Amino acid sequence: MRGSIHKFIRLGFAASDFINLWGQTLNNLSLKIPFNIPRSAPAPLKPGLEKDPATVKRVNPVGDHWIPTNSKGMDTFSFHITSSQMNNLQAQIWSSSDEQTPPFESLCAIIWRCFARVREGSEPTTVTICRSDPNGRGNDMIGNDQLIYKVEAGNECSIVDTNLKILASMLVDQGIDERNQIEEVVEKDNGVTDFFVYGANLTFLDLEDVNVYDLKLKGQKPRFVYYTLQGVGDEGVVLVLPWSKDPNINDIDGKFVTIILPEDEMVKLKSELKMNGVMFEGDF
Repeated sequence: MRGSIHKFIRLGFAASDFINLWGQTLNNLSLKIPFNIPRSAPAPLKPGLEKDPATVKRVNPVGDHWIPTNSKGMDTFSFHITSSQMNNLQAQIWSSSDEQTPPFESLCAIIWRCFARVREGSEPTTVTICRSDPNGRGNDMIGNDQLIYKVEAGNECSIVDTNLKILASMLVDQGIDERNQIEEVVEKDNGVTDFFVYGANLTFLDLEDVNVYDLKLKGQKPRFVYYTLQGVGDEGVVLVLPWSKDPNINDIDGKFVTIILPEDEMVKLKSELKMNGVMFEGDF
């Protein structure tokens, strides 16, 4: 595999498009979406790129396996958070007079601080935000429409001691889009080097706008959709997916969160999430 960064960063968002197309094909519907995946022309390389973007990490060549080797064993757990629970978490962060950040950033701020408490002495002061580009899905075409933002709190900043309002606002306002730098570093060596994004830093993957419940087979839609990732780096990934809004399928709404992290951090992170009202006893 060469220049594998393109493959890794596209999968989370294009997968749902592909599955929905597959469902339409099985139902013999007339498709408007072409099957080719457009590729943008590479931007001219800028001289003087001295270091890799913070949102990616070089790995040893992985060949055709696509999955880099972790230095730690990784584990996964998931939980459902209802809209009522999310409102309560928002209320803990913001007063009634505050202009609240969106639920995704507020939730990620709490989880970020929980990770910082788990990793005392090596707090994650740089995180990555990945989400679909609202301006990149024109013409109903499948493509690489992911935004990749770096958010840096600074090494002098204590995430544990920082107010959640500040962390949440930072995730909204201080993200730096590194897509051009990523394209540049990949093209610089003609795609020979392999990189990964998810888990290069603590990564928050916003899948709330992905059409994960649009698949329809024999008149039925899925009752539950679950995403996970392989090849996640040691810093871990948090995936936030929508819960079905169809009242005929589920009578509760909210979000479904999946966290992939080093297995030696699992118990402590769960405990932190519970103490902060993100998880409850039944979620363990």
